[in-house]
Amino acid sequence: MLLITCPVTRTDELVADRRIRSVANHPTHIAVAIECPSCGGRHVFRTGRRWEDRRTELAARATTRAAVQATTAAAARAARVRQPA
Repeated sequence: MLLITCPVTRTDELVADRRIRSVANHPTHIAVAIECPSCGGRHVFRTGRRWEDRRTELAARATTRAAVQATTAAAARAARVRQPA
């Protein structure tokens, strides 16, 4: 049995082993394709330390990028406000 979160309905579902359609072993993660009992679709779930490390790294970069863009936009707005019309 596996506990998954359906990406369509956002509900937690307990899935029987017989609903596993495929398992693929990749260098960075293991991918498991499951037939979802909630929505009837097929979802791929990935697991693995290196996969999670990569996702964490990308999320940190995106957060940093968003913070820099927000700061730059705020500075640009402040500069436009200070200029006489």
